[in-house]
Amino acid sequence: MDQNKIIIKNVFGFKVAFDITRNNDEIELQIIKECRHRNDWLIWKEAIQTQLNSLTKREVFRQVVDTPKYVIPVGYK
Repeated sequence: MDQNKIIIKNVFGFKVAFDITRNNDEIELQIIKECRHRNDWLIWKEAIQTQLNSLTKREVFRQVVDTPKYVIPVGYK
Protein backbone atom coordinates (compact mmCIF):
# COMPACT_ATOMS: atom_id res chain seq x y z
CA MET A 1 0.00 0.00 0.00
CA ASP A 2 1.32 3.45 -0.92
CA GLN A 3 2.05 5.42 2.26
CA ASN A 4 1.39 8.75 0.50
CA LYS A 5 -2.20 7.68 -0.10
CA ILE A 6 -2.58 6.72 3.56
CA ILE A 7 -1.33 10.12 4.69
CA ILE A 8 -3.74 11.86 2.33
CA LYS A 9 -6.62 9.77 3.65
CA ASN A 10 -5.69 10.57 7.26
CA VAL A 11 -5.50 14.28 6.50
CA PHE A 12 -8.81 14.07 4.64
CA GLY A 13 -10.49 12.25 7.53
CA PHE A 14 -9.23 14.82 10.03
CA LYS A 15 -10.34 17.72 7.82
CA VAL A 16 -13.83 16.28 7.39
CA ALA A 17 -14.25 15.72 11.13
CA PHE A 18 -12.83 19.18 11.88
CA ASP A 19 -15.13 20.88 9.34
CA ILE A 20 -18.17 19.09 10.70
CA THR A 21 -17.47 20.08 14.30
CA ARG A 22 -16.46 23.63 13.37
CA ASN A 23 -19.55 24.28 11.26
CA ASN A 24 -21.96 23.10 13.94
CA ASP A 25 -22.46 24.69 17.31
CA GLU A 26 -23.68 21.38 18.70
CA ILE A 27 -21.83 19.49 21.39
CA GLU A 28 -19.35 16.95 20.12
CA LEU A 29 -20.86 13.55 19.43
CA GLN A 30 -19.60 10.80 21.71
CA ILE A 31 -20.91 7.56 20.21
CA ILE A 32 -21.59 6.23 16.71
CA LYS A 33 -25.29 5.84 17.52
CA GLU A 34 -25.51 9.65 17.81
CA CYS A 35 -23.72 10.09 14.48
CA ARG A 36 -26.08 7.77 12.62
CA HIS A 37 -29.01 10.09 13.31
CA ARG A 38 -27.34 13.06 11.62
CA ASN A 39 -27.95 14.23 8.07
CA ASP A 40 -24.20 14.11 7.42
CA TRP A 41 -23.79 10.51 8.66
CA LEU A 42 -22.08 9.31 5.46
CA ILE A 43 -19.35 11.93 5.89
CA TRP A 44 -18.88 10.90 9.53
CA LYS A 45 -18.80 7.23 8.53
CA GLU A 46 -16.06 7.86 5.97
CA ALA A 47 -13.99 9.85 8.48
CA ILE A 48 -14.37 7.13 11.13
CA GLN A 49 -13.43 4.37 8.68
CA THR A 50 -10.38 6.34 7.51
CA GLN A 51 -9.18 6.65 11.09
CA LEU A 52 -9.79 2.95 11.83
CA ASN A 53 -7.91 1.94 8.66
CA SER A 54 -4.96 4.09 9.73
CA LEU A 55 -4.89 2.54 13.22
CA THR A 56 -5.10 -0.96 11.75
CA LYS A 57 -2.30 -0.27 9.25
CA ARG A 58 -0.04 0.94 12.07
CA GLU A 59 -0.94 -2.20 14.08
CA VAL A 60 -2.29 -0.22 17.02
CA PHE A 61 -4.79 -2.95 17.83
CA ARG A 62 -3.46 -6.19 19.23
CA GLN A 63 -4.97 -9.40 20.50
CA VAL A 64 -6.17 -9.11 24.10
CA VAL A 65 -4.44 -11.58 26.40
CA ASP A 66 -5.07 -12.46 30.03
CA THR A 67 -2.19 -11.60 32.32
CA PRO A 68 -1.10 -13.72 35.26
CA LYS A 69 -2.52 -12.63 38.63
CA TYR A 70 0.89 -11.39 39.80
CA VAL A 71 1.30 -9.00 36.80
CA ILE A 72 -0.05 -5.47 37.18
CA PRO A 73 -0.76 -4.08 33.68
CA VAL A 74 0.01 -0.48 32.83
CA GLY A 75 -3.11 1.71 32.80
CA TYR A 76 -4.53 3.43 29.73
CA LYS A 77 -6.84 6.30 28.83
